[in-house]
Amino acid sequence: MGGLMVVWRARPRWWLACGLALGLVGCSPGQAGDPEPSPTAATTTASAPVSSPASSPAATGSPAPEAAPALATLYGDGHDENIGHARIDVIGLERTTPTSVTARFRVTADRRPVRLGQFHSYDLAGQNAYDYIQAFSGFFLLDDARFAVYHPMKRDDVEVRARCLCSYSEVSATLEPGQSATLWAVYHVPPETTSVAVGFHGAGLTPPLPISPAGTGPKVDGEPDAAVIEAAYPNTTQLVTRTSGTTVSVAESGTRVEIALNTDVLFEFDKATLTGKAKEELRRAADRIGTEAKGTVKIVGHTDDVGTEAYNLRLSVRRAEAVRKALRSLVRNPGVSFTAEGKGETQPAVKGTSERARARNRRVEVIFEREVPAPSPRPTPSSAPSAEPAATDPGTPLATARGVRRLTGLNAELLELRRISRRGLIATFSLSHASGGEVRLAEGAIDRDAEEIGVITGFHTEFFWVALTGPDGTRYLPLTTPGDDPGSPRHCVCSVTTLKSLGPGRRVRLWVLMTAPPEEVTTVDVNLFGFTPMKGVRIAA
Repeated sequence: MGGLMVVWRARPRWWLACGLALGLVGCSPGQAGDPEPSPTAATTTASAPVSSPASSPAATGSPAPEAAPALATLYGDGHDENIGHARIDVIGLERTTPTSVTARFRVTADRRPVRLGQFHSYDLAGQNAYDYIQAFSGFFLLDDARFAVYHPMKRDDVEVRARCLCSYSEVSATLEPGQSATLWAVYHVPPETTSVAVGFHGAGLTPPLPISPAGTGPKVDGEPDAAVIEAAYPNTTQLVTRTSGTTVSVAESGTRVEIALNTDVLFEFDKATLTGKAKEELRRAADRIGTEAKGTVKIVGHTDDVGTEAYNLRLSVRRAEAVRKALRSLVRNPGVSFTAEGKGETQPAVKGTSERARARNRRVEVIFEREVPAPSPRPTPSSAPSAEPAATDPGTPLATARGVRRLTGLNAELLELRRISRRGLIATFSLSHASGGEVRLAEGAIDRDAEEIGVITGFHTEFFWVALTGPDGTRYLPLTTPGDDPGSPRHCVCSVTTLKSLGPGRRVRLWVLMTAPPEEVTTVDVNLFGFTPMKGVRIAA
């Protein structure tokens, strides 16, 4: 369909949503603390310098036209003093080599100055992945078919402080209101991928956008040639879906599955003999192993912290061995082998000593690598994006909530809950200060809901403190990067905020990609940690 720009006229006028070529998917702008900003009507060429790093090979190209139509538009979150008031137009996604895509952007300052050197990556791309803060490395491409996120390619084969294959800006490069600049970044993208969504932690996510063939778009100044691209290194992050139920929790990526079985269902207290109730859960796990697993299936037992470490270790080993024997008898796949080990209380799934936390820590994990068929390519949209999106009114928020405990004084509006694929959906919230003194946003990350529902990352600057609950009680958690064990650092695909607190008159927009429930589930309860529940919210298709 044609382009779409949404202006939230039914709400306070500070809120502006995306101009999207293919539909709205959670990239609405917000201006924190600014009650009535308006979109920039026109752009001018920026005087701020943009360059490649001095140590990089020379790149060729010419400036992209300022009038290039946008495939999609993202807006800054409104609170970041450096980039919060930016309008970001995606003006090109071109397959410049068989295995790479060059993304081109037009950044415009809206109402307040924008510092070009602040569009850098955060830890989703790898901690300190790129060399300079002024690298234009923060934008990522989401490939739903492969359930992967592509970050800008690296000129160096190193884990940290690599030179980015992207635009670099001078440290002081600043756009004044109405000024714009064009920038670029190159990504390693498999040849079969025909569309990707574009995201940025300080703005949101576009819908899937078509990748155009080589030579279909004008180059931006400084873009590398094919030889430079082919000598660079990919930076790809696999994503993991996470669900948590009363009897089983599952984390799965495109290549790996981790099934955590609740031992309170599998075993009697302090025993290692399987109960009659265990058969159904083990049968479900065996069915998945039989159809998906390859190589070795690892069975790992865990206990809570009640009792001595030595006793808990022995109990976890015995329970893991009981599950191994049962699954071995149920799985008829001759190409799969099984191992069993115990970790005792050394790797808790969640922190805390409450009965609920201890119940989650008593588990047996079934872990295996999976056989994954090659994804079929998405059809490329046939219609071109509109250069002048129409405006429409989305109406009132889907649901509202008020802060409790240490978040008392804040209000929350759920602006969007929308499927972006079979496995993921996007949730977008507006938090505003309603009364009292300043409220620390980090309180949501450490609220008691975090212990009850479960925390998937310990990084308090990331907006992970959301869970969705289906009609059967299953909880759907944010998408994350993988972790080898419960203690491994994980990151969500979400807002990363530098805002520490909200005071009177302030507002912030936050977004997060969530694990999607099955398609037959059309309504969920939305649990924003530290807020009253939002009941029976309908998921947009």
